Amino acid sequence: MRNPLLYLSFLAVSLLALPLVGSAQNRARIDSLRKLLPSTKGSERFDLLNTLGFEYRLSKPDSTIYYCEEAYKLGQQLNLPSELSKPLSFIGLANAYKGDYKKSFEYHSEAIEVAAEQRDSIQLGFAYNNFGRLFFDQGDLPRAYVNLLKSADIFERINHPEGQAYVYRSLANLYKSQHDYRQALNSAKRAYEIRKQLGNPRSLLSALMELGSVYSEMKDSVQAIRNLRQADSIAVRIDDIISRAEIQLLWAEFLLTQNDTALVYRMALQAYHTVQQTKNQRLLPRAALIMGISHFAINDFGVARVYLNQVIENTEDRYLDLKRDAYLYLSKISEREGRRNEATAAFNQYLVLKESLQNVELARQIEQLRFQLEIEKIERENESLKSNQEQNDAIILQQQLQNVILIVVVVFISLLFFLQWRNTLRRKEANVSLALQNAEIQRQRKEITEKNQKLEKRNHELSDINNEKDTLMNIVAHDLKSPLNRIKGLSDLILLEDKLNANQEKYLLLLRDSTKAGLDLINDLLEVNSLEVNREPSFSYFNLGTTILDRVHAYQHYASSKSITLHTDIAIDGLVFLDQTYIIRILDNLISNAIKFSFSEKNVWVSALIVNERLTIQVRDEGPGFQPEDMKQVFQKFKKLSARPTSGESSNGLGLAIVKILVERLQGKIELSSEPRQGAVFTITFPEKNTIPGI
Repeated sequence: MRNPLLYLSFLAVSLLALPLVGSAQNRARIDSLRKLLPSTKGSERFDLLNTLGFEYRLSKPDSTIYYCEEAYKLGQQLNLPSELSKPLSFIGLANAYKGDYKKSFEYHSEAIEVAAEQRDSIQLGFAYNNFGRLFFDQGDLPRAYVNLLKSADIFERINHPEGQAYVYRSLANLYKSQHDYRQALNSAKRAYEIRKQLGNPRSLLSALMELGSVYSEMKDSVQAIRNLRQADSIAVRIDDIISRAEIQLLWAEFLLTQNDTALVYRMALQAYHTVQQTKNQRLLPRAALIMGISHFAINDFGVARVYLNQVIENTEDRYLDLKRDAYLYLSKISEREGRRNEATAAFNQYLVLKESLQNVELARQIEQLRFQLEIEKIERENESLKSNQEQNDAIILQQQLQNVILIVVVVFISLLFFLQWRNTLRRKEANVSLALQNAEIQRQRKEITEKNQKLEKRNHELSDINNEKDTLMNIVAHDLKSPLNRIKGLSDLILLEDKLNANQEKYLLLLRDSTKAGLDLINDLLEVNSLEVNREPSFSYFNLGTTILDRVHAYQHYASSKSITLHTDIAIDGLVFLDQTYIIRILDNLISNAIKFSFSEKNVWVSALIVNERLTIQVRDEGPGFQPEDMKQVFQKFKKLSARPTSGESSNGLGLAIVKILVERLQGKIELSSEPRQGAVFTITFPEKNTIPGI
């Protein structure tokens, strides 16, 4: 939006248009957590106590200390392997909010030590972040920066998004305090992006307000408005009216500089009512001051006095800047009304508070210096202790090393004597063992000779049995083949007669189909037997594309009878060097199987292409596919799988076994890819020497 003030006005109106609902969120959460305490035990109670302590940190830091001390004691009793440093960090935060920075420093230091001992990287990262914020609050920016960088490094290394977002917010505050807005903006954006991915609305609301604050410092009102408007939208969605009130106060303060009196009044009034209803003591003085200033701006001096006196009478000493501004506007009101004595008295109070604030700032700087001196003293003591400890450790290590060397020498000498004795004993045992082994070897050699003779005799017997089996199979197959051919021929002739009734024709068709199935089985048996016994492939050059098209054409009528569409994709040219008879038999089995096991209105694809310089043939269908248990035995003989032919066709379980034998005879490889109810893809790959020759 090109005009930020118009956009701001739109935001203000949208804020005022929404009804005031809900109540203070933290109080309700604390009450719900406290109700759970009596019924929880063990590690769940430890987590609950920590959560309660964290919720109290702003309003009642003493309660934080109480609950977190209880959590720490419980964690020690439970001997928790991790997170024992968490209550110590929270106690450190509570002492900082109370202004006891020395105790805060001690607890944060202990939290870091405990987290390091437990190798708890997550809590160690949070402890360094809190330690850095403590130094930041005391104005010790170098130490703050060092600890925040340690925290960031830990969270980056373990890839902990929540921790990364926390430390980036802390870094944004540090950079912003030094007017390094480029770094502040970069850190605030990173915190926002992480919390956006995490999806926690309260964390995202906090990140957006921080981002808007940075843009506000940079005087980029368009981006500031954009981010704060998004924050307000989240506050409405999660019913966080306190955050909405903060946003309203922020805009009201901004609008005061733009002299938009009417809009300032409406926004200040809405924020004031919210703060009053929720009894939020943190925002009440600020809201009352803006109400007083807005009434002063519209010359409503009587009401302005009420709000300004409320700021003076009910505001704690830590809000001296608000009291100072209230006295300033009271002096202006008295001067406008001609009450010079009151104006002078109020202005004198303004000057006193202004001077007090300067003294407070000076005292705070002195406290910071004192705090830094205390920390340096503690660190020097720690360094001294570490130095003494290192010296003691070095002495102990040296003594331990001497003891180890002495033990090693004694052990080594003992080991030499033991090895000498052991070797002598082993030599004696070895001689006896060798004699026994020689006798055993002679016995085993005799047994092996006898077993070899028996095995040779058994091989001759098996060879004779195998020859008899082959002879018997050929006799049976040929003796069965002739009568079955005659039966099929007779059934075909009878079917040509015109005087058959429906039942006769039906039975004759069944007879013909059964006879054909028997003939197919005999042919497959003969072919399998022939392939296993002899029949080496006869390689020659031929056009694979033409062969595939011929075989697809041969099955076109069969496919049309089941309303199945055959597709071809021939992506090769020229000749291939393979056995054409084998290839035809392979294609016939795969294409007929694809049609046989596919339902009507489906598709079958036959393709030939070059993949990684290897000739590849694929047959893909849209049939029922193969179950996982089928995949283990799909190429075995006489294995009938879970899928059945879709039009009552016969299946003897030899087709895919024949295909595998033929492919391997051609030194190729066949693979099956299938999922239940999603069809199947048979992929045949031949070596480079079988691909298209360079002629």
